[in-house]
Amino acid sequence: MKLVAQWLGSASVAVVVILFGANRPAFADSYSVYDLGSDNSHGIYGIDAAGEVVIWSTSGCGSSPYCYVTYTNGVATNDGGTPPILDYDNGTLCGSTPEGFNASKSVCNNEWIALGSFYNPKGNSNGVYTGSGSDLSFVGGGSADQLFLNSVGDFAWIDGRDDEMYVAIRNSAPVFAALDFYVEQDSAPVDTTPEPASLLLVATGLVGITVAVRRKTNRYRNLAE
Repeated sequence: MKLVAQWLGSASVAVVVILFGANRPAFADSYSVYDLGSDNSHGIYGIDAAGEVVIWSTSGCGSSPYCYVTYTNGVATNDGGTPPILDYDNGTLCGSTPEGFNASKSVCNNEWIALGSFYNPKGNSNGVYTGSGSDLSFVGGGSADQLFLNSVGDFAWIDGRDDEMYVAIRNSAPVFAALDFYVEQDSAPVDTTPEPASLLLVATGLVGITVAVRRKTNRYRNLAE
């Protein structure tokens, strides 16, 4: 009985190790897009490493010829007649365009890229895209006349077609993704590879059997004594 209990305990640990080591689909980047208002007599001054965007305008700050307003997640938080001192992180021109896109303008920073794209050879929608490598997300139609991209993937741009300014803030990864869990949201074809949820059920069952066997073993041992 002792050997059986030890074997079941080892099997439970092995299943848990498989559960955490199993390959899972990667989570695509997602963004929250905020409208920063019209670009008439306004423009984007810069974006910082925390995703705060500074907008300049030619009015609104008393006697100063320019007014600089800082936006955090789409909400104006302060303004003044001089640009705020921030860690600006605007990105630089890209050396190349991802395959399948015909970029009118693009900006790169760290592994991130953002671009305005029209008449794409693979039929992707016209508009604005951002993401990492070739994994780009469509964030809106229109054009991208000015682009600002920080090193963590937050992206601000001016849509000259519609005379509007926007910022796309990259959302944090879900808790389960950060812990390397994957929860399937939609139905999918049956896969021959065990899913993490199934492995978790097996592991839970083995742990329960192990506890029951050990209790029974201890009961027989007490009776024998």
